[in-house]
Amino acid sequence: MTTSTPTGRTKVDLKDPADLLAAIPYILGFHPENSVIVFGQRGPDRKRQGLTLRVDLPPPGVELDQALDLAARLTLTAHTGATVAVVGGGSPNPAGRPPRRRFVRRLEAALAEYGIPVLHPLWTPSITEGARWRCYRDRDCGGLLPDPRESVIAAVATSEGHIARESRADVERLFDAGPAETLARRADLLTRLADPPWGNDDRVEAGLAEINAALARVDRGDEVITDDQAVRLAWALSLVEVRDACLLTAAPVGSPLARAAEGLWLRLARELPEPESAEALCLKAHAAYARGDLAVAGMALARAREVDPEHRMTGLLTAALDGMLAPAEVAGIVLKQRADEPPALSLRPSGGTA
Repeated sequence: MTTSTPTGRTKVDLKDPADLLAAIPYILGFHPENSVIVFGQRGPDRKRQGLTLRVDLPPPGVELDQALDLAARLTLTAHTGATVAVVGGGSPNPAGRPPRRRFVRRLEAALAEYGIPVLHPLWTPSITEGARWRCYRDRDCGGLLPDPRESVIAAVATSEGHIARESRADVERLFDAGPAETLARRADLLTRLADPPWGNDDRVEAGLAEINAALARVDRGDEVITDDQAVRLAWALSLVEVRDACLLTAAPVGSPLARAAEGLWLRLARELPEPESAEALCLKAHAAYARGDLAVAGMALARAREVDPEHRMTGLLTAALDGMLAPAEVAGIVLKQRADEPPALSLRPSGGTA
């Protein structure tokens, strides 16, 4: 499994191995195990951060394939150097040299084929306070990791409402469906409701009002979604015009509206039955993508493909993610569209179901 993320808006010191390693859980959004993380570096001085790629450490026999795939992904956008970090993968040998040296050599060679030098290959058994880290090239290079929770990037991530979860599986569980009985009941209600629930009202206007009302509930901390609200919101998200307006809540990144909307999409991804939940999953993926959390975006898209393999927006976002479209470009598209037309959604109560 490959996880791609940008470096984010919080800068990490690419030249300080301990700080860089300690920041990894907050860059990825989870504590990696048995992983290799490649930090792309940009510019002639290689001081600007590029993309960050994470993959599971390959089993014997596929190390070269994994190295070639990583190198090819990094070259989809301009990079002039890379730092490689291996987390886990075994223990140092009796001489103190870190494990997975052959894989690291193959990765260095694969990147070199594209003119990308590996400036610093590192290893640590885990991202925890006091864990010993080592360098692959210099036996005298190493030290102890600081507390990851005390890093600058951790403070910024926490202030923005993001946490580093204990494992990738913990992140994936965010997208687990809600109680089967509840979802079955709501699916039955949607099946029996042949027409939109707003009577003769303008469908798009009524759908936008439902979303605005739901955003207001999220903003005031109301966590309950009733069956009636779920059905109305499912209908609202089925309207292309409403869905397009929802996409525009992803920027400005970090704004109160963007946070509330992303929280709503995640909640609806669990509260709506299939295939209606695909719309919410896609919106969650788009919001995570725009703010640079491509790990969460990828997981949401994977779940959306399971729910509705033919979902068009899911396919478009997946193609963008596979093509390494920069999150800043995604956010920029949103901002341009918001500038071209008045936003239809806000945190102000605007009708709908209270």
